[in-house]
Amino acid sequence: MNHTDPRIPPHFLVVVPGMMGSKLRDRRTGKLAWLDFDDFPLNPFEWDDWVENLLGQVAYPNDNLEPAGIMDRVVFMSPWARQEQYSRLLEALEGMGYSFDPALPEAQRNAYTFDYDWRQDIRISGRLLGEAIERWHVLHDGAPAWVMGHSMGGIAARWYIEKEGGRDFVSRLFLMASPWNGAPKAMHSIFKGLDMFARTRFNPLKIRELTRRTIRSFPSAYQILPHQDIYLRDNQGRQFDPYVKTDWLENDTQRALLADAQRFNQELGNSLSVETLCFFGRKHPTVSQGIALVDPTGLWDDITWETAPSGDGTVPEASAVHEGAQQKLPFTATHGNIYIHPAVLEVLQWELRDRFLAGAGAERPLPRNTLSVTTEHEQVLPGALIRLTASLEGEVSAAAQALLDAEPGPESMSQEALEAVRDGRIHVQLAWQSGLPGNPPLLAVPDVVYGVLTRAPAEGEYAGELQAPLAEGYYRLLSQAWLDGVRVTDTDLLIVDDGHPGWSIDPVTGKLVAREL
Repeated sequence: MNHTDPRIPPHFLVVVPGMMGSKLRDRRTGKLAWLDFDDFPLNPFEWDDWVENLLGQVAYPNDNLEPAGIMDRVVFMSPWARQEQYSRLLEALEGMGYSFDPALPEAQRNAYTFDYDWRQDIRISGRLLGEAIERWHVLHDGAPAWVMGHSMGGIAARWYIEKEGGRDFVSRLFLMASPWNGAPKAMHSIFKGLDMFARTRFNPLKIRELTRRTIRSFPSAYQILPHQDIYLRDNQGRQFDPYVKTDWLENDTQRALLADAQRFNQELGNSLSVETLCFFGRKHPTVSQGIALVDPTGLWDDITWETAPSGDGTVPEASAVHEGAQQKLPFTATHGNIYIHPAVLEVLQWELRDRFLAGAGAERPLPRNTLSVTTEHEQVLPGALIRLTASLEGEVSAAAQALLDAEPGPESMSQEALEAVRDGRIHVQLAWQSGLPGNPPLLAVPDVVYGVLTRAPAEGEYAGELQAPLAEGYYRLLSQAWLDGVRVTDTDLLIVDDGHPGWSIDPVTGKLVAREL
């Protein structure tokens, strides 16, 4: 093991990605099925055939597909996934002393990624995770695993630990935005499909139909539905239980998957048998309730969803907080970036390394300050105004507050920090991340767009605007503020896309609408 300091307990680290977070490869041809954006055709007239072929391959079951590593590209599939590169997490962990290097023999690494077929029954994923952990356990002379599971990856880890004897091989579990009671947003995707698949130029009606058909074939999709709370009502205000009234599904195969998913969650429960740290996001608008619109025959025609600022944008806070966890750690992070959020990485640095080097009785320094910057819409037209809101929370020391109230700026704070706090500014920038599928490479990377958010009437709230770049692409929104002389940061993803030739993004509602010809 590369951790040679005797103060750090012997262990090896295992990172388990979430849904859509593992690549899937056709074992016959060796080609990636999920998700090879480099194979995306440059000719838009070929896009429909490309996506139909892809979704046909990914539909479950297809035994020709096998896991082929974790996703190292941005995944942007609204409304379900707006997911950062897992490779950024691995880079941060390598900076903490872990080695994932696939070029090394397994016995010479001290960290591993577990890629799996995220379409399948999570029970299967948990068992396969266990087989891998028990093999690595032998390679490391009986050292236990510390497992870090994001989203569905945390559910697979819990199944292994609680139901497959994993508590004998795992001593610590790091849950990253992993639900114990599912997410209503999963029903959004199963019921209607995805609103967007990589590009807004696809006809949204066709994409919804294609993706709905594919998602409904996944056993795992039903297993991440909420199973305890009634989160749907009809248009008369009556409770709707999707496990009882199942005519929203198309056939008996889908109904059998739904019934089995309910059994899965009842079997798994919410117990935690090993030391568990629960990282969860909050203060982001998250789908929490829905109103099922029923047609005259009693069939569901549509669902109107309601959001509340009590989750990470995908998983509600109530589902992400595991009551049995030894540590429950809230962050103003989104579901798709929690594992690379700066404040989360600070805590991981402490829990994976620094606390053991600091000696007995040392306490983790809690970050006093948090910054959360959100965009009104996750996709915008080139050149459009991007409306931003932010919240900045923290504890300004009495001494610092006295300095802020004084005239003029004090020597003990940097002038930049003093001016930023006094003026109530949050600095934001939009930086190029990568091109969109189907676009030719750019000759030059677009310039970074800078902006400033200023204080809004509500205490701790900020607002402002940026103008989107003219070049289509995935962009990283980086934000920073100063509080009590300390820099606070946040990061998020945004897509700039000019939309389908016959469709556009309404700048007010953010919805795709038909263009006037």
